[in-house]
Amino acid sequence: MKDIFDLKGLTIKDLLFFNKMLTPKLLPLFYWLALLCVSISGLFIILGSLSLIGISFFMAISGIISGIITIVMGAISIRIGCELISVLFNINRNIEKVANSQQNAVNADDVIEEK
Repeated sequence: MKDIFDLKGLTIKDLLFFNKMLTPKLLPLFYWLALLCVSISGLFIILGSLSLIGISFFMAISGIISGIITIVMGAISIRIGCELISVLFNINRNIEKVANSQQNAVNADDVIEEK
């Protein structure tokens, strides 16, 4: 299995001058922590609404439904947000590849012209 937090080759200089991105490596950790927080929040809403059964059955049912909606919509929203961030970093990575390949092509043309 691929190491999620592969920080090999990452130096302090890379971090201070933003030569390498750290966020794509920490994004899965953030995703799971946010998903855990949303799940716990939804469960607290559901458990809190169960205490309302003696007062109003309708309020208890609406609380349970809102807790379920919180869990489902929260999980979907977190996933979409993390995917959008991931797409931005993939675009950045691909642009770097294009720039490096163009730089290599220019350097190769310079070597050919010198001969």
